[in-house]
Amino acid sequence: MTKRDRISLGLSFSCLVMAGLICAAAGPTTHEAPAGMPSVAAIVAPPMPAIKSLKLLPETLTLDDGRDNQRILVIGVTDSKDIDLSAVATLQSASDVVETRGDGYIRPRKAGAGDVVVKAGGREAKLHVNVKNAGVPKVGFVRDVEPIFASVGCNAGTCHGAATGKEGFKLSLRGYDPDYDYQALVDDLGGRRFDRVQPQNSLMLLKPAGAVPHEGGQVFKTDSEQYAIMRQWIEEGTQPEDLSARAQSVEVLPAEIYLDLPGRSQQVVVRAHYRDGSVRDVTRDAVITSNNTETATINGNTLTAIRRGEGALLIRYEGNYAARQFVVMGDRTGYAWANQPEEQYIDKLVDDKLKTMKIIPSEICADGDFIRRVYLDLTGQPPEGERVRAFLTDASDSATKRAKLVDDLLGSEAFIDAWSNKWADMLQCNSKVLGEKAMLTFRGWIRDQVSKNVPYDQFVRDVLLAKGSSFGNPQVNYLRATLGEPGKTQEDVTQTFLGVRFNCNKCHDHPFERWTQNQYYQFGAFFARTATKKGRLPEETIVYQNYNGGEINHPKTEMPVAPKVPFGDSADAKNAPDRREALVAWLTSAQNPLFAKSMANRVWSYFFGIGIIDPVDDIRASNPASNPELLDAITKDFVDHKFDVRGLMRTICLSRTYQRSVASNKWNEDDKINFSHNRPRRLSAEQLMDAVALSTGFRSQFKGLPQGTRAVEVPDGEGEVADTLGLFGKPKRQSACECERSFGFTLSHAVNLVNGDTIGNAVSAPNNKIAAIVAREKDNKKVIENLYLEILCRMPSDAEVASFDLGEGAARLPAAQDLAWALLNSPAFLYNR
Repeated sequence: MTKRDRISLGLSFSCLVMAGLICAAAGPTTHEAPAGMPSVAAIVAPPMPAIKSLKLLPETLTLDDGRDNQRILVIGVTDSKDIDLSAVATLQSASDVVETRGDGYIRPRKAGAGDVVVKAGGREAKLHVNVKNAGVPKVGFVRDVEPIFASVGCNAGTCHGAATGKEGFKLSLRGYDPDYDYQALVDDLGGRRFDRVQPQNSLMLLKPAGAVPHEGGQVFKTDSEQYAIMRQWIEEGTQPEDLSARAQSVEVLPAEIYLDLPGRSQQVVVRAHYRDGSVRDVTRDAVITSNNTETATINGNTLTAIRRGEGALLIRYEGNYAARQFVVMGDRTGYAWANQPEEQYIDKLVDDKLKTMKIIPSEICADGDFIRRVYLDLTGQPPEGERVRAFLTDASDSATKRAKLVDDLLGSEAFIDAWSNKWADMLQCNSKVLGEKAMLTFRGWIRDQVSKNVPYDQFVRDVLLAKGSSFGNPQVNYLRATLGEPGKTQEDVTQTFLGVRFNCNKCHDHPFERWTQNQYYQFGAFFARTATKKGRLPEETIVYQNYNGGEINHPKTEMPVAPKVPFGDSADAKNAPDRREALVAWLTSAQNPLFAKSMANRVWSYFFGIGIIDPVDDIRASNPASNPELLDAITKDFVDHKFDVRGLMRTICLSRTYQRSVASNKWNEDDKINFSHNRPRRLSAEQLMDAVALSTGFRSQFKGLPQGTRAVEVPDGEGEVADTLGLFGKPKRQSACECERSFGFTLSHAVNLVNGDTIGNAVSAPNNKIAAIVAREKDNKKVIENLYLEILCRMPSDAEVASFDLGEGAARLPAAQDLAWALLNSPAFLYNR
C-alpha cells in the first residue's frame, strides 16, 4: 500500500465523520428530540422560589352568558422572573354570582358582580368578575359546534379533513368552510347522522363517544363539555348559523413565556374576539402546538420545559392563528455579561438578544479566517496564497484592512460571477425549459443587472413586467419558466419575492396560516392574461398580454376570479391592459411588509448559513424570527438605502457579528440561532470546484465550455455538468425553493473527494501550483507554508510543519502532492469557517 493509499484509507473515514459532525453543527435547527433526551415525566420540577405576590391574567373577567366559562392564569411574582402557579392555585368564589369546580374554570350562576379568591404559593389575590347573563343560550353551529371538530381532530388532514374524507364522510380541512361542513353533516345521506327525537341515539354522538364502532376511537366522553354542546345542538334542531358568528381574532395569555429551568411549566389561555365585541375563553377547543419539542412540549394548554432553548407555540382556532415565542433559560450560574465592541446597529441588536438568553459571544476570528470567509461569501472562491500573505502581513489595524478588503471584493468580476449564479438559481435559468440559447441570453441579462447593481425593487419589476422575445428581451424567460404549469407562477412569485409558500392554499385555505384558497386564485388572476406564443426564429418564444381576455376560474364555483392582492391595497386591475402593473406596484412597494423583509432575511442567510427566519422562503406565523428587532432593522436599512443589495452585504460583512470565530465557549456552544459564533458551512458545489482550481492552479474542463471556465460561470444544472456539480448540490433550477440546493455530506461525497477526479487530477497535474512551489522553494518548510496559504489560507503551526517530512530530491514533489491532497480533503478546506 502506498503512502497515499494509507492516507486515503484513514482520511476517507475521518473526513466523512468529521464533516458529518460539522454538518450537524452547522445545519438548520431541527425539532426532533435527540436520542437519550429525558421525557417530560422523567423531569423533576425544580424548587419553587419565594413568591412575593400574585398576578392574575386577565386582571378582571366579564362573563356574557351561562356558557361563557373562563379560566385565569395565576402568576407568582418573584425577585427574578415570574412563575406560573395556575396548576397549584385554588379558586374559591366569594359570592353566589359565580362558581368554581376545581378545573380552573369560572362559571356564571346569576347576573351580577362578585369576587373569586385566588390562593397559591402562600399568597392571596382577588379577581373581580362581572356576569351579564347566566342563562344558557342556544348552541350556534359556527361558534360552538364547528370548533369541537378541530379540537378533537375530526377535520384534520389525517381524518375527515383529508382530500377525499374518511369512511365516506368529508369535512373541510381545519374547518375552513363551515357552510360546507354544515351541509355535509345535516343533509348528506338523508340526514341519518342525527336523531332529533332521541338525540342521544344520533350517530354524531354515538360514534365520537365510542358507543358504536368508530375508526377514530373515542374522541370525547358522554360527561364532557363537547358532548353536552353537540347534544343540545341536536335537541334544538341542528340549526345553521351565519358566518358572522365566527371569531375575528385570538388573544394568547401570557404575552411572554419564560421558563427558568427544565421541569417548569406554563399554562396558556386562548381568548377569541368576536364582531359583537364579546370575548370568549376558547382554550379548550384551540389547537396548540410547539415547533421545538426537544426544548419544551405542550400537553393540552400546558407547556413544560425539557431543556435549554427557544421555540414558538402555534395557536389555531377557527381560521385564526397566533404565535407565542418561548424561552427555556436553564441553569446559567456563573454567567456574567462583558460589554462587547459594537461596530454598528447589527451588533447591538444581536448582543441585546444574547444578553436576554445569557449567552457570551465568541471572539473575533483571525485575519486568515476572515479573508477566506469573506472571499468565499462574496466571490464564491478563496483568495490566492499571495493575497493571503499580503493581508496577513499588512500592518494596518484589522478593522481598516477588513473594510478595504470588503470594498475591493464588492463589485469585482468574481463577485459578479458568483452572484449572477445565485440569481440564476432563484430565477430558474435552465436550458431544459428555456432552451440553450434563451438560457444563455437570460444568464447574460442577469449578469448585466448584477454588474450594474440595479436596485432590487427595479430588478424585480423588470422581471415580472417583462414581455417580448425570449432572445431580444431575455428577462421574459423567468415568466416562461413559470407559465407552463398551472399555478406555478403565483406560487413561485410569492415564494421567491415574498418568502411565502402559497402552494398550500391551492386546494383549501392554508391550514396553518392566514392565506386562503380565494387569495390563491385572486393572485393568479394577475397573470391570467400573460401568455406565450412561438416567435419567428427557431426556439424563440414571445411573452405577451392577451388583450382579448383570459381568466382564472375558481375550482369550486367554476367562475372567473377578479385579481386582488392578498393583503393591503392595490389599483383595480380587472380591466387594465396589463394586470401585472398593479400587482408589481404593490409587490415592490417599500410599504409591503414582506417584500423587503424576505430579501433582507435571504441575504442575511447567505452570510450566516441560517436566516433570522428559517427557512428563508417559508415566512409564516408559526415560523417566527429568532430576533424580530434585528430583522426589522436590516429591513429598514435595506429600504432606506433604496434596495441596495451590495450596501446590505457590506453592512453585514463589516459587523462584528459576521466576523466572530467558529470557536465556541461554554456559554454559546449550544446556540444555533442567535449568531453568537460563526457556523461552519460546507462549500457549495461551485465553491468547492473553484476552490480546488484556485488552490492547485488546475481547473477542470466543463464539456462544451472554454478552458478556464469557473464553476460559477457554468450556465446550467443540466447535462454532464450535473455529474460533478450535481452530486454536491447544484440545483436543476426547476423550483423556487432554496432547498433545491443541497449541502449534505454523505459517503458518496467522501468517496468522490478521496478517490475521484476532482481533487486527484488537480493534485497530480504536471504544471499546477504544487509543482511550481516545489520547483521554486528549496526549503521544505517554505513549501509547506505555501501549500497552507494556498489551500487553507493560513500559515501552518510549528507543530504542523514538524509533522511533515517532504524528503529530498525527486521525492519532494510526490510528498508535497500527498500533503496537498490531504489538506484538500480536510474539513478545514471543505467548510467555510
